[in-house]
Amino acid sequence: MEISQLLLTKEELPILHDSCFQIPIHPKLLDPEINLNPKIAKEIFPKVAEEWRNDLIKHIPEEKDLEKREWYENAFLKSHDKIVKEYDSQSFGTWRDEIQLSDNGLVVGFSISRNGGGSLYFNKDNDLCQSFGKPYIRFSDEKAKEFEFKDKRFLVYAPHNIDFYPGALFLRNWAIEYMNEVFREIFK
Repeated sequence: MEISQLLLTKEELPILHDSCFQIPIHPKLLDPEINLNPKIAKEIFPKVAEEWRNDLIKHIPEEKDLEKREWYENAFLKSHDKIVKEYDSQSFGTWRDEIQLSDNGLVVGFSISRNGGGSLYFNKDNDLCQSFGKPYIRFSDEKAKEFEFKDKRFLVYAPHNIDFYPGALFLRNWAIEYMNEVFREIFK
């Protein structure tokens, strides 16, 4: 499969019910012989923040709940306006770029906040990190075969404490952008 066909898109990985989504992990990324750049997730954080802001601005008029619209504008767009760098960490409003890595450099944990944003994690032995895809993964049949693990299941990042759309949007976009950068690195 060509790299351009392998890259993940937001349309293939929608956010349903304000906070539900899945990000598939290509089985090749679990190969202990592959060494992934451990800095990718932090390097793309500012780009993801800008993209998140633009996506949230586009989403607000689509939100039917007027209270949520106001909350998104006041609690997120006004407070999450710039990246602040501190030592080896970055923050964006109340969110931070916290990650955990596997031995080969794969991010196995993305967290923006334990108390108000949520996280994604991956453990191949955890049933929550395996999925049959639908309705969360909308791949073509060819792409699905490329990502399938066994028994037509996908390995996925499992969500944890993602309670609202802005946090889901940021984490989904961060994981998609991360996966695409990793694919560009290893499937050259």
